[in-house]
Amino acid sequence: MPRRAEARTLRHRLLTFISWPLLIVLGVSMVADYRSALSIAGEAYDNALTSTAIALVTRLERDDDDKDIEVDIPPAADEILRTDAEDKVLYVVFDDKNKVVAGDPELLQLPRPAVANRTVLQDAQLGQRVLRTASYRYESPKLSATVIVAETTLKRKHAANRILAAIFWPNLLLIAMALLLVYFGVRFALKPLDALGQRIAERGSSDFSPIPEADVPSEAGPLVRAINRLMNHLGRASQAQQTFLSNSAHQLRTPLAGLQTQLELAVTALPEEARPRIERLQESTRRLIHFIHQMLALARSSSEGALISDHHPVALAELLEEGVSDLLDAALAKGIDLGCETSPVTVEGSRWMLREMLANLVENAINYTPAGGKVTARCGDSADDGPFVEVEDDGPGIPESERSRVFERFYRIADSLGPGTGLGLAIVKEVADRHAAEVLVGTGEHGAGTRVRVCFPASLVPRG
Repeated sequence: MPRRAEARTLRHRLLTFISWPLLIVLGVSMVADYRSALSIAGEAYDNALTSTAIALVTRLERDDDDKDIEVDIPPAADEILRTDAEDKVLYVVFDDKNKVVAGDPELLQLPRPAVANRTVLQDAQLGQRVLRTASYRYESPKLSATVIVAETTLKRKHAANRILAAIFWPNLLLIAMALLLVYFGVRFALKPLDALGQRIAERGSSDFSPIPEADVPSEAGPLVRAINRLMNHLGRASQAQQTFLSNSAHQLRTPLAGLQTQLELAVTALPEEARPRIERLQESTRRLIHFIHQMLALARSSSEGALISDHHPVALAELLEEGVSDLLDAALAKGIDLGCETSPVTVEGSRWMLREMLANLVENAINYTPAGGKVTARCGDSADDGPFVEVEDDGPGIPESERSRVFERFYRIADSLGPGTGLGLAIVKEVADRHAAEVLVGTGEHGAGTRVRVCFPASLVPRG
């Protein structure tokens, strides 16, 4: 089983190779924007935390006996400092002997700054709470103290979520718009190739004319020129095959006809006891001539051997009457009532192909109809089926289970009594396919025998 990757179309490959890098770039851009915006927001919160720590440092002073450190924080200022709608704000001020001057003693568990007179920002863990801290160790000739201000990170998390939402949806819309532009851009860019593929797909199997290069993109030019060269080679090969088949038909018919004539003359010149052998030889020769004729007709009517340029307006009534006239002697020899019912109808097709098809239909019906039977050939234009030709007989008929197989080459129904090679209906099917016609096999008018109808499409009816 071929791998799925091998079955991908050019459109799928282009969309894949363009979309994935685009998605990666947009994804990296979104992450970078998020980190940048988060850094700016965090910096704003850190500046506020740093300002609080420095403000507390500026309130440090010695008491009157010049021993203890004090922090001048009015109760209202302390309340404002601790008031926050989302986060809990804590602070502590302590001296170099770890004596708490003001604030929350529990913050003494947090790391202290190692560098004096500089704000240190860091993350910390206090029990189950995650904190962001700003610490400042103040050193001067008069006093030494440390200030730590901490707050929980709820505002930062909420800000991060808002930033993510603000970045995610515009970027998602941008990604969707970019993918849509890529998709429709690729579809629009490949439309000429789609049109080229459609023109090639609509060509008949025997249409070897070159593909026009006027509307073909320059990138597809080498491909179209290669296809045209291939069409040229195939056209010459098909023409050579037609010539070979025509020559073979002529070269084979002439000696076989001469052989049959000589055998007919030999019958009258030989003694009576030798005539049965010559008559059997005559019958074998006749069957051989018929078989070769059918083989050549089948080869010429096949899709490999027929040219679409053979198609011209053909009057089916005239063609049917000619075919019935040619086989009238064979029908009379078996005592078969061979009739012809025609209505004027004309289709575009190959005259010699349609003649072979009608001849095989009528001959097949004569061969398989018992002596004294009836065969009727018809043509016309039906309201349901359109232009048609059909041959009906009152012979043994074709079982419904066999009707799909009678068009196979060399296939004959078991226990068939009539002479034949199994090629007659195969030729009918080949000619019908060459004319986009449908072959229907059914039962005769009175529920017995066989009726084979060939229905032509309305597109084959000449206009005007």
